[in-house]
Amino acid sequence: MPAAQADEDAKINARIEAWGRSCKNAVAAKYPKAAMADIRIELGATLKQSIDAGETTLKDINKDGLSYNWSFKKSSGYCNTDGSGNVTELVKQ
Repeated sequence: MPAAQADEDAKINARIEAWGRSCKNAVAAKYPKAAMADIRIELGATLKQSIDAGETTLKDINKDGLSYNWSFKKSSGYCNTDGSGNVTELVKQ
């Protein structure tokens, strides 16, 4: 893997982790009865496949943000971030 690609992959993974924490914190704030340890956050499956295949780049992520699925106990939904990692949408399904 070229160094430039490895660097981009590292930056993408850092954003996935950091922005996932933002979503987890937003879920915890909206649902105070949920313990942080019980809240599960996953990158949306379609988005993850696109990133893994190299179809979604760091530039795309910085422009469009990321989408996560969240769950705790019997509740679940999704969380979207903008290109700066700010939570823009938190929906319970």
